[in-house]
Amino acid sequence: MQRARSRVRPFPGMTSSRSDLARMMPDAFPIFFAGRNPYPGQAIVMPEVVKGHNVLFAAPTASGKTEAAVTPLYQRHVSFKRRTLSTIYIAPTKALVNDLHERLTTYLGVRAPGSVARYTGDRHEFRVASGVFCVLVTPEALDSLQLRHPEMLADVRAIIIDEIHLLHGQARGQQLRHVIRRIERASAPAPSGLDGFQVVGMTATLDDMAGVAKEWLGSGAKVLSHGSPRDIELQLVNVDVVAGADPLRSRARSLARWLDQFTADKVLVFANSRNGAHALAAHLHHELAGTRWPVHLHFGALAASERERVEGEMRTKRYGVCVATTTLEIGIDIGDVDAVVLSDSPRSVSGFLQRIGRGNRRSGICRVVAFRSSDDDERLIRALVDCGQRGELDDVCEYRRPSVQFQQILSLCWRATRQDRPLSIGALAAEAGTEDHAPVIHDMIATGCLVNVHGALVPCDRLMDEADAGRIHSVIAGQPGNAVVDVRTGKPAIRDAERIDFGGALFHGGEMRRLMAGSDGEAYLGGKVAGGQPLARIRGTGFAPSMSRSIVWGLARQRGFNPTRWRLERAGIVTWGGETFNTLLAALLTRQSPARHFVPMPEGITGPVSMLDVSLDAVRELARATERADDLPLNIARKFTSPSRFLHELSNELAAEEVRRALPWVAFNRWLDRIEGIEDA
Repeated sequence: MQRARSRVRPFPGMTSSRSDLARMMPDAFPIFFAGRNPYPGQAIVMPEVVKGHNVLFAAPTASGKTEAAVTPLYQRHVSFKRRTLSTIYIAPTKALVNDLHERLTTYLGVRAPGSVARYTGDRHEFRVASGVFCVLVTPEALDSLQLRHPEMLADVRAIIIDEIHLLHGQARGQQLRHVIRRIERASAPAPSGLDGFQVVGMTATLDDMAGVAKEWLGSGAKVLSHGSPRDIELQLVNVDVVAGADPLRSRARSLARWLDQFTADKVLVFANSRNGAHALAAHLHHELAGTRWPVHLHFGALAASERERVEGEMRTKRYGVCVATTTLEIGIDIGDVDAVVLSDSPRSVSGFLQRIGRGNRRSGICRVVAFRSSDDDERLIRALVDCGQRGELDDVCEYRRPSVQFQQILSLCWRATRQDRPLSIGALAAEAGTEDHAPVIHDMIATGCLVNVHGALVPCDRLMDEADAGRIHSVIAGQPGNAVVDVRTGKPAIRDAERIDFGGALFHGGEMRRLMAGSDGEAYLGGKVAGGQPLARIRGTGFAPSMSRSIVWGLARQRGFNPTRWRLERAGIVTWGGETFNTLLAALLTRQSPARHFVPMPEGITGPVSMLDVSLDAVRELARATERADDLPLNIARKFTSPSRFLHELSNELAAEEVRRALPWVAFNRWLDRIEGIEDA
């Protein structure tokens, strides 16, 4: 067992006293901090929000960002004597919406009962705008709500976007910006010139704050940061590596020993994949049988009722071990978690900071446990800590996706058609708040996705059916798998189980149960099975992300190298650029010398690099020339694409345009500008 202590200081800033906040907002303050202050010793003050400014706010996890944003907006709600919904709070996941709903209804319940509502795919509890201050939504639910009930959002004056770093650079983020523009466009005129429309974005981990603020909030947005560092207590748990043995079973056994040795009542364990989480939870269930620690599993394919049961058990019970994927990575308060265990090292610095921030939320120290089965494991976790200390965050590529515009156009045309209201191109631009959709509209007409009926835009029958079924509000690629029905309740228990594994065991509800095939061909979750049954698998969510450039830089520093200096070697070149940037660099070298073969790796490129002119000036000019020519093969550009759901609906020409936009030229050139030189090995 190894232990190290370090301090992560990515967000310099100041704290303000509770009395300062009380003086600034005397009416709202008692609502949020009348009882026990959940963030002892500090309270965040944002007078810019009180004054109606757009604000992008960065602060460490568990520092009270939610209260800091909601408090002044409630103060404005009261001061302007609003009587209907005025604030929308957007969270990236349903689990975070549920958590925020419990917190905010607790804070506001005494003063203003019924003033907080939620609206997600699982819970449609927002039915009337009168008397409501804030509605909590996911991006997809907000898209649906604005389309189906725009009148309920007519008096909205403020929008909060939580965990904005999870949306920036993603198709969901572009979709959400379109929806916010629609809401602002349709909002009723304010009775007072001081009561303007404002947007507040919040994040714990973001680079290029000014650029993100401009993209999301406009050029006049205020950028604020706040935070005091939290200690990190890192413990490395040695795992015995046995040839041929299941490594997850070995990790479960090692974690069980650690729990028995250390005083940790409640532990949150993160895995990078669904199957990794499922297998680890099943093995832990076996290892911890008969102890005081029940084992829970939490990931997105579970039914909402099971996820919420797990959240409640972890929040209210004294003991528990919860194995999760990214579903519990953000914002969720599932009680005072004593330690965060990283079964797998995250592939991004952002993911690392989010995960470790879930532990010890009400204290100044964060206990992090990581497995060590090799020197590489230790170097990787220490590289992540090093990046966190330096504030060395991940590169993000933001680009405009016509496929997301397709979804927005389809949504507005569907609504107009169902309202028996002709919608022309000009009228659509007015509703969307932008004229940028015109090229995509013409593409949709050319492909038959839209029909122009005497100037009115009408979706084709196939897409009308999709819209009527409520399946057009998400731009996330892929479709959920079929549900596995619980034979005990008759309700869905889980989805995405691999049906080729009928007869295998699924860990669900704290016990091992059989995945069965019914006579109707459907999948069912059967009775309890004995230990030793082969585990059924869950369908994955796609390719694992490559390790970020920031982590590769951290690994370089762990090995004593300066990552801002390249090294020319006989077999290639070491750039420390990460797989993404090295893939683009290898493509540039291939463009310059088509007869030669270059292979990208996380640390560099293998191939006859020494035979080329690889000075930094030459590489930068090659990058500029290639970006201007925009002639890299599509099979190369596709490696950088994170496809959205409707990409396949575009014409070949427009789909190719979207794929080419995914090339990360801005971030790549920023990386090149940070390189100091090239040296021989």
